[in-house]
Amino acid sequence: MTHSGHSLAALIVLVCSVAVAGCSSATSEPLPKSPALPAPSLQFIGQWGVKGDGPGQLSQPSGIAANALGDVFLADIGSAFITKFAYEGKPLLSFQEDGMNHPQSITLDRSGAIYVTDPVRDSVFIFLPNGDRFRELHLRTRPNVENPLSVAVGDDGLIHVLDPAAGKVFTYTIRQRLVQTWEPRETVPAKGHFGPIVKGPDDLLYLGTPSGGIMKLTHDGHLTTELLATNGASWNPNSGFAIWNNSIFIMDSNGLTLHIVTTDGAPRLDVDLAPQLGQGKRRAPALAVSQRPELLVLDSPEARVLRYRIIF
Repeated sequence: MTHSGHSLAALIVLVCSVAVAGCSSATSEPLPKSPALPAPSLQFIGQWGVKGDGPGQLSQPSGIAANALGDVFLADIGSAFITKFAYEGKPLLSFQEDGMNHPQSITLDRSGAIYVTDPVRDSVFIFLPNGDRFRELHLRTRPNVENPLSVAVGDDGLIHVLDPAAGKVFTYTIRQRLVQTWEPRETVPAKGHFGPIVKGPDDLLYLGTPSGGIMKLTHDGHLTTELLATNGASWNPNSGFAIWNNSIFIMDSNGLTLHIVTTDGAPRLDVDLAPQLGQGKRRAPALAVSQRPELLVLDSPEARVLRYRIIF
């Protein structure tokens, strides 16, 4: 009996030892590595644009926007046309509007409606996706051709119009009822013009400051944070910036270097656009991002749009 008990105990110890050794051997093997994600980059695809003052042509393009399908919308001060292009540059729709003489900036809402500012008219024109006029939103300030009006539309349908000359943001309902007014300068004291105003994917409002920063704001103008350039960069948000996939695309003050940062301000990528834009000193171009995803750079002096594939 004693011998049998000793044998059984030895067998149990042997089995446990083998099991432990097996477990130890299994856990000591390295786990397979996940495939490495590609480094963030931009790839130049090409360009399009035909200079002229007719429908589907570019005279003095001033504002650019894109919809969820990748279509591109341009406002043109020179011809007073609003034109919708396919992503590769084919004109799809061109229209003008009586009374709209100086279309300046352009944006779209979630339903595809088109919003165009006109500082000479001191208005925001609202068009249906097919180009039919829906409404004209008259502001309560003085017309000024030099005043860079901008507009952003929240997911709740509220229309936020920045009037830099007045130093105020006006918020309207789609029925043109003014619901609130606030002054960015009361939030971030600064001399000079703020703008433009842009809606982010988080439904916050992003607003360029005269000193080169970007304010993140709630719809009622409360500041959540102010983003500032780092690593020796010098942002120029006043020329226009774009937001996509929790990233902000913004030009440097030299008008040639693109900075991409997260919506929290962390640097992601810096790209020299001089090989496509040219080496000469220039005003920073306006930007838009489509869902393809592509970065669209409006080279107004050359009446063209540059396309870059976004690789994140």
